[in-house]
Amino acid sequence: MSWLRTKTIGAKKRQRNVKENGEVVLKELIECCDGKCNPIKNFSSKQIIKATDNFSQSNRASRIDVYYRCYKGVLDERPVLIKKGKYELDTKEICRDIAVSSMVSGHKNFLKLLGCCLEFTPPVLVFEYAEIITLGPLLASSNPRNLRRIKIAREVANALTYLHTAFSRAFIHSNLDPFTIFLDGNGIAKLGNFCNCISIPEGETFVQDDALQKYHEFRRNTLKETHGLGVCYLPVIDHEYKSTGKVTTKTDVHSFGAYMLALVQIAEVDDELSMCSDMLRALGDLFIKPCDDDDRFPLHHHVSKILRRFGYGEAIDSDVSSGVAASPVRAFLRLALRCIGCNLGEPLTSMIQVSNELRLIEKSAYGDRRDGSKVISSNVLMSLTSDITRRSL
Repeated sequence: MSWLRTKTIGAKKRQRNVKENGEVVLKELIECCDGKCNPIKNFSSKQIIKATDNFSQSNRASRIDVYYRCYKGVLDERPVLIKKGKYELDTKEICRDIAVSSMVSGHKNFLKLLGCCLEFTPPVLVFEYAEIITLGPLLASSNPRNLRRIKIAREVANALTYLHTAFSRAFIHSNLDPFTIFLDGNGIAKLGNFCNCISIPEGETFVQDDALQKYHEFRRNTLKETHGLGVCYLPVIDHEYKSTGKVTTKTDVHSFGAYMLALVQIAEVDDELSMCSDMLRALGDLFIKPCDDDDRFPLHHHVSKILRRFGYGEAIDSDVSSGVAASPVRAFLRLALRCIGCNLGEPLTSMIQVSNELRLIEKSAYGDRRDGSKVISSNVLMSLTSDITRRSL
């Protein structure tokens, strides 16, 4: 009879979890969107356990995350990404992730939430499947002729712009780093993980929040061991937030600039944004091993020094136009520096500005490539004509 008692106790615990977690999710939904959101399907614990083979290590996704352990699985005959919370104390944050994810799931540049399971504590989230391996190897497997970094940056910028402007009040992601970005089978970037998403009250331009600093310090210490995996994994807090405690849309603009620098550090990709290994190492060390005076100087102070040291001073010269620079790499770097606060022309205060400039950079880069292809084709044609002429003589 002991097995029956254990089964009964387990069933009562799951029912209690559903009630308690459901209350938190409902509270977050009301706070974020007055309860108006896309449908959220409720999966049972049996379905989740079967899909993950009881959270088997063989189903673990290759991913490091402060809040989640990620698993690959199949539910309703479709591949899914299942995210299981690590700590019971994070239930509120994970329920915030459920609420915000449900609001933005209709946008192509957000990880699509399919449902959740409230029988676990903390809840388990189920998303449409997207690749979650580190960006370097995934990008290296794509067509090397595409400007993948610029495309990914533009898509992430579109997602942040939507988060800031699509609702009656702005939502600040506040936790942007490579681990919050996913790529689907078509190489489309998807933004996820809204555990630390902060909303700014309607009519206001900022909100005071002291939890963000504590979270970033915790994450920094947690992810130090990832140094050397090919990209920068640590988020960098806006220097203005450090001094005032105010969260604004510029908080995400700054984090996005740091993310652009992380994209540049992907050494495996052979495209126009490839950098020398020494420079990549210097940038990586800047994030993992900050200087002793890091608290006294903003991020752009240290990045500018590194760029000048390795011959990219042109990207940060003040006399260069704030528009698209002579080459994609310099335009990309210049925009990243402006995002993190470097005084290089018109200040960037919104992701709309950043998104528009990335479109111009992408358009210019592809335009240059098409023009270059025409020149190459012309040269080949001239060579063939010359060769035919010589043979006829």
